[in-house]
Amino acid sequence: MKGKTLAIFGIGTYILSVLSSATDLEGNSVAPIVLIAISGIATIVFYTMATIRLWKMRKSAPILLICSAVILVILLLTQGVAPPLYNHNRNN
Repeated sequence: MKGKTLAIFGIGTYILSVLSSATDLEGNSVAPIVLIAISGIATIVFYTMATIRLWKMRKSAPILLICSAVILVILLLTQGVAPPLYNHNRNN
C-alpha cells in the first residue's frame, strides 16, 4: 500500500473512532455497536499496515507505534474503571 493511501485510510479510521465515541449527557454510548466494531477493526488493520510499512524503513518507529497504542488502550480502560471507584469511595 502506498503512503498516501495509508494516510487517507488512517484519517478515515480516526474519523470513525470519533464518530463511535459519541455519548449522551450521562456518558452512555449512543453509537451503534456495528459502528464501534467497524471502527475497532479498521484501527487494528491500520496499525498492522502502518507497522508493516514502517518496519521496512526503520525498526524503532513501529515499536513506538505499538507501545503508544498499548498505552492508549490501558489509559482508556483505567478511565472506565477509575470513576466508579472514585465515586464509591467518596460516598462512604
